[in-house]
Amino acid sequence: MMNWIKKKLINLLVKYILNYWKGGDKMLSKIKAFLSGKKTYLISISAIIGILVAYSNGTLEIVEAIKAIIEAILAMTIRAGVSGSK
Repeated sequence: MMNWIKKKLINLLVKYILNYWKGGDKMLSKIKAFLSGKKTYLISISAIIGILVAYSNGTLEIVEAIKAIIEAILAMTIRAGVSGSK
């Protein structure tokens, strides 16, 4: 009896996952379209936030923090330059 219940639950779970992913393609395309051209900026902003948190915790010295923030800003400007040259 337990094996039958396990099989039934697994089948229901597989059906749910497959139905979810059928509609999930549309959602994934919307996410990809939204993120196109913004990923580098999001990563750089996240890096700056991480740097500021590390500095406030005392993990980074001020010189290291400034250097890392400048590198993150440079990544954003390089991305803007590459996308603007098309």
